[in-house]
Amino acid sequence: MVYLTLKKEPPLSIIKGIVMYYELEEINDALLRAKESINSKTGEVNEFTWGYNDCFCFLIEYDKALRSNKSKAEDIKVEYNNPKEYLLALRNKGFTLKTFAEYCNYEIRPDLRPQYGDIGYMDGSAVIAENGHWVTTDEDNSGIKQGSRYMFLDRRLNLLARPLRS
Repeated sequence: MVYLTLKKEPPLSIIKGIVMYYELEEINDALLRAKESINSKTGEVNEFTWGYNDCFCFLIEYDKALRSNKSKAEDIKVEYNNPKEYLLALRNKGFTLKTFAEYCNYEIRPDLRPQYGDIGYMDGSAVIAENGHWVTTDEDNSGIKQGSRYMFLDRRLNLLARPLRS
């Protein structure tokens, strides 16, 4: 007789059909490549530049590193000078942060319990969960920085999403 034991919550593959998540090594590699990309862009320019080396570009670089040529994050070209303009430009293209994340093949996590590699949006910043801290860009043009610790249940988030394998 075979017993199936579920840890914590049942996997979504049981609930919705087959859902494939990325392995830890794949997420780690993608995160390192995204950091290198943004840090190299930061070294090329003398100032922080929205649309070039900001937190939203960091998420796009992360998605490109995860999905290679299958990334949809670059499809939506927007111009902006701050987070508010980014959200407005997305809305003008017919997206909210949530629908854009879903379009890019991220699972919206209503439980707000971050895991390594999840993306989030809080207080005007796009962030990625890494080793107990959020990482994002810094407006002082120093590249990627470690931000605040993320909590088991991070209520400060406006959006939490987990990348799904395409």
